[in-house]
Parts: sequence; structure tokens; C-alpha cells
Amino acid sequence: MSKAWANVVHPWKQLKLYELFSTGTKRPRPGRRAVPLVGTHGTLDRSAVRCYDRRVRPTPEQLAPLTRFERASFRIADVLAAPKLTPLSANWNSVVMGALIYSCGSQRFNIHGLENLAQYGKKDSILLVANHRSFFDFFTITALLYWRTKLTKRIFFPVRQNFFYDHPLGPAVNFAMSGMRMFPPVMRDKEKRSFNNYSVARCIEELDRPDIGTVLGIHPEGTRNKGSDPYAFLPAQPGVGRIALGSKRAHVIPVFVLGMGQSITGEWRMNWLTPDEHPVDVYFGSPIDFSDLRPKANMITAQKRAADRCLDAIKVLADLQRRDAAVRDGHDPDSVAVLEKSDDGARTVAAAAKVANAANAARAAEALAHESHDANDRG
Repeated sequence: MSKAWANVVHPWKQLKLYELFSTGTKRPRPGRRAVPLVGTHGTLDRSAVRCYDRRVRPTPEQLAPLTRFERASFRIADVLAAPKLTPLSANWNSVVMGALIYSCGSQRFNIHGLENLAQYGKKDSILLVANHRSFFDFFTITALLYWRTKLTKRIFFPVRQNFFYDHPLGPAVNFAMSGMRMFPPVMRDKEKRSFNNYSVARCIEELDRPDIGTVLGIHPEGTRNKGSDPYAFLPAQPGVGRIALGSKRAHVIPVFVLGMGQSITGEWRMNWLTPDEHPVDVYFGSPIDFSDLRPKANMITAQKRAADRCLDAIKVLADLQRRDAAVRDGHDPDSVAVLEKSDDGARTVAAAAKVANAANAARAAEALAHESHDANDRG
């Protein structure tokens, strides 16, 4: 067997049929590195260690509430998430989904802010936080990243388990639409939500891998906004804040997308028949700074503030898109109302001032100590 083919086949050896429907986890084998268990708050519990392979594993308690089919769907997606299988999903998405997005939006795209991603390459990890109006939002973003950036093609989008992980056709659709990159699953049922602590920890670990880059896309609103007003946002959920603050390597980039609908045939017709009347606007923002919140990363208040900051950054892009759309339609951009933001901005300024004052005080104390030392030497 050639080395290249062995690299593709090897991850499938992890998938044993009797394990697909098992409620427990595999007995650790010698030689595998230690990976901490997932803690109750979606972080890694450093007090308990088991030996598994490179990926964080859910505990038996987190797997137990899942149905047999959900566990099987998760294990299949977990195997396909192996880095050695990235070319499989990347090629699939480039050819199949790339062709679909091209046929539905290539003549309609108005892309802004890609220069914010120009500095990053294949070894960098990116956390994309975007609004969610259409099922095709992140497929559109993925295609643009493939076509217009130098980022890694190892891309994941966490998705709720409804249909994609609990329906007989779900895994097949997941593979057909994304190469099984709609992963890890997020549980909606209350009795299954302990599994979400694992999903958060898995997202953080994927972003923090030092050997490869990963792109992870998340909607701060937590679900698709089905309201009629595209500039009215749902409240930000703290989960995105947990991931943003938990990852040490990820650069958090806001994205605002508007224009894609839900019908493939409808999007195709608009793309080729009336593209100017139905633009698809995609705005990428500059990286979001969380340095003032990271010391309190385990606090739910800090996680909520981080999530609000992500949504505020998306709203800033929405304001920009709204003004550009007004100019495009021949209207006065100054007549466009600015979206209301959270009060995180004022608190961020205050926190930054506090950090700056503390740093100045430390420098002053250090300078005073040096002066005292010099005076003693002269004496």
C-alpha cells in the first residue's frame, strides 16, 4: 500500500462497528498521549486525565443521553474530522459546493474586507462569527475563503443535532453538503445539553492545535434569524464567548452576510437573470480583541460580554453594509439609522484604562526601585 493511500485509510481503522452504537468510550491504548477530560463548564478538567488519541473525547456521561443513532452519527463525523482526511472534504467542497455557490452567487457577490484575512495563512486558526439569515451563509463564506484567501481548507461549522445527527438522512446530507464538516453537533434537548460542554471543548482544541490551522464558523445568535428585518438581531449566546475566550490561537473575525435565500433554484435564477437587483453582500471585519476579558474567561459574565462583543462587531459591519446599500440604491447614507450596540464598548474602554493604569503604576514602581538601588550604590 502506498504511503499516500495509507494516510487516507488509517483514520478509518479507528471506526469499529461495535463502537458506533456504544455508550462508553474505548479503553486507552499504550502510547497515546494524555488528554484531559471535559469539565462541567466546557473547559478541560486538569484534575483527571485519560489516554486517548489527539482528539478530546466525550465522557460516558456526556454520551449516555444521546440516542444510538446520534452516537453513531457523531462517531462517523469524528472520524472524518481527522486532519489526514481534510483533502477529502476540501476537494469535495471545492468541486460540489463550490460549483453550487458559484452558480447561485458568482454574479451577485459584493465582497468587502478580505484584506483583514490577507495576513493569515494555512497554519493560522480563525474563528468566524457571523449573522445567520440563510442556510447558505456559511457555504458562501467557505467558498470565498477557498477562492480568495490563503487560509487552511480545514473548516468546521458546529450545527444543531436536529436532522443532521438524529435523522436517517442527516449524515448523508451532512456529507453531501459539507463533506461532514457540519461538526461538532450541538444538542438542543435539555437532557442532552451536557454533551455541549464536550462540543465547546472540542472546538477550542481544534482551534488550538499547534501543528495545523483550523477555521471554525459560529453564529453568535445561536440559531437562524427568521425575522423580516435583516438588521434586527437575536441576543448573543454565551457559547461563542466561551470558545473565543478559551482559544489561545484563534483570531476572531466578524462577518456580515446578506442576500442569500433558501431556494437553490431561486438563487440560480437571480444569479444569472437579475444579478444587479439581488446582490449578495459579504463583509469581513478586523480581528476582535478580547485581551481584557481573558483573565476572567471562566466567568459566565465575561463569556456573555465576549459574545456581545462579537455581535457588536457584526452590527458594525451591518451598519457599513446598510450605508453602502443606500448609496447603491440612490439614497442618502446619512439617513440610515445606526444599529444599537451593547454597553460592552464603554466597559471595554474602562477595563482598558484600568489595565493601562496598572501597567503605568508597575513601571513607575520599577523605576523608583531602580533609582533607590542606584542611590544605594552611590552611597
